Amino acid sequence: MKYSIPLLTALTTIALAETLLVPSQYPSIQNAINAAQDGDTVLVSPDEYEGPINFEGKNIVVSSTAGAGSTLIRTSRNYHCVSIAGGQDSTAVLEGFTVSNQVSDNEVSRDTIGCGGGLYIVNASPTIRNNIITDCVAESQGGGLFLENSSTLMSGCIISNNTAMFSGGVSALSCGKLDHPLRIIDCTITGNQSTDMAGGLSCNSSSSIVIINNYISDNYTYLSGGGILLNYTNALLFGNTISGNDAFDGGGISIRHSEPTIIGNIIVRNTADYGAGIYQLSGLFEHLENNTIANNAASVRGGGLLCKDGSISIVNSILWGNIAPTGSQILMDNADVSVEYCDVEYGEDSVYNFASSTLNWGPGNIDIDPEFETGPFGDYHLPWGTPCVDAGNPASEYNDPEDPFNPGYALWPAMGLIRNDMGAFGGGGVDYWLSVEEEELSPTENGLPLKSFPNPFSSSCTVCYQLDEASQVVLQVFDLSGRLVETLVDKAVPSGMHSEHFDGSGLCPGVYLIRLVAVDVSTSRRCIVLR
Repeated sequence: MKYSIPLLTALTTIALAETLLVPSQYPSIQNAINAAQDGDTVLVSPDEYEGPINFEGKNIVVSSTAGAGSTLIRTSRNYHCVSIAGGQDSTAVLEGFTVSNQVSDNEVSRDTIGCGGGLYIVNASPTIRNNIITDCVAESQGGGLFLENSSTLMSGCIISNNTAMFSGGVSALSCGKLDHPLRIIDCTITGNQSTDMAGGLSCNSSSSIVIINNYISDNYTYLSGGGILLNYTNALLFGNTISGNDAFDGGGISIRHSEPTIIGNIIVRNTADYGAGIYQLSGLFEHLENNTIANNAASVRGGGLLCKDGSISIVNSILWGNIAPTGSQILMDNADVSVEYCDVEYGEDSVYNFASSTLNWGPGNIDIDPEFETGPFGDYHLPWGTPCVDAGNPASEYNDPEDPFNPGYALWPAMGLIRNDMGAFGGGGVDYWLSVEEEELSPTENGLPLKSFPNPFSSSCTVCYQLDEASQVVLQVFDLSGRLVETLVDKAVPSGMHSEHFDGSGLCPGVYLIRLVAVDVSTSRRCIVLR
C-alpha cells in the first residue's frame, strides 16, 4: 500500500497530458500554447500561421501534422518567429514547421530583430527537429537561429538563405557543456550570409558543440568562417560535408583559440583569401583524422589548410587538388604541424613554411592520385584499387569497421581489408556516414542495435536489430524527404536479435533511412539503393 499514492500520482499526471488542436480547437498556435501545460502536445494542421510564437516557459511539444513543407510560421522582421527562453529541457519540442521572419512584398519593412530572426533559444535546451528555417533576418547575430546557454539537440533541419551581421545561419554563444554539448545532427545549412563573420554556423565563448553528419554548403561571410567559425570552443566535427563556402579566411572552417577534433569530414570546393579549406589561428591543438580536403582554392595562401600560431596533427587524410599561390596544400606560419599516413599532392614540397614553423613529416605519407569517383555521398569516394585503400595507420585503433558478413573485409563505404583507408570514408568515421544517433543508445554486445546488409543493395536487404529487453517495436523506412516508405515492424517483440527482409526493388536509387524505436532505443541507419 505504501506505493499506491506515488503510482496514483504518476498515472494522474499521465492522464492529464492533452493534445490541443490548431485551428479546430484553438484559432492560433499561441492560443493553444497559452492553454497548454507541461507534457501537453499542440498539434497544428497545415496552413500559414502568424507569429511570433513563445513557449512561455513550458515543456510542451509543438508539432505539425503534415510536416514543414505545408505548415508555415511567419512574422515580420522585428520579431523572433519562435522564442524558447524559459528554462525548458529536451521535452520541449518544435517539429515540422517552416519558419520565416521575412516581410512580404506588400508589407512595410520594420526594424530588424537583434538576434535570432527565426528561432531565439536562451537559457533553454529544447529539441528542434525536422524544421525549415529560411529567409530570416537578424540585425546582429543568428539570422536563422540564436542560441545562448543552451544544450539544444537540433536534427533533421534545413537552415537556408538567412542573413545577419554575425553568423547568418546559426549563432551559438556560451552553449553546451563537456558532458552535455549543443548537438547539431543531420542538418542542411546552406545559402546563409553574414556581413562580418560566420556565414553558416558559429560557436563562441567557451562553448561545447558536436556537429555530426551535416551538409554545410554555399554559405558566405565577409571575414572569417564561410561554413563554420569556432571561437574559444570545444568542438567535435564528425562526418560532415563542408562544400562551396566562401570567406576572407577559413572558407570551409575558421578555427580561433579552439581545440577541435575533426574526423571523417569532406571539406571541398571552398574558397578564401587565406586557408580555403581550414584556417587555424592561435589554436591550442587541432586533431585532423580521416578527412578529405580537396579542390579548395585560396587566392593568397593555404589552399587546403593554413595553420598560424597553432599546432595540428593530421593523420589518415587526403589533401589533393587544393590550389594557392603559396602553400597549395598546407601553409605553416609560426606553427607545429605533424603529417602521418596521408596522401598529399606534391608531398612535402606542397607544405610551405612561412615563418618559424616545425614540420614533422612522419611515416606512411604518399603522393599518388586518389582517383576520386562519384558515389551516393558525393564525388569523393575511393574506387577499388586506389593507393589510398588500406594505406592509413596500421594500428588497430584506426581500423575500418569490419563487415560482419565478410570477416576480414571493411564495411562499405570503406574499401578493401580492415586496415584504415585514407580519407573521409575510412576509420571509425564510417558509421557516421551510415547512421545518425539522435538519442543515447542502449549498449549491446554487437555495437549499434540496428544494422542492414548488404549496404548498398540493388533489390533487397536484411535489417537486423537487437533488443536488451522485450519491447513494443516500430521499424520503418523513410526517404530523405521524410516520407514513410514502408513499416517493417509495429508490434511487441521479445528480447534478443531479430531480422526483417526489406524489398527495395521498387525504389528509386538513392539514400533511405531505416528507423528503430523501442524501449530506451531510438536510432536511425542510412541504407543505399544502387542500380
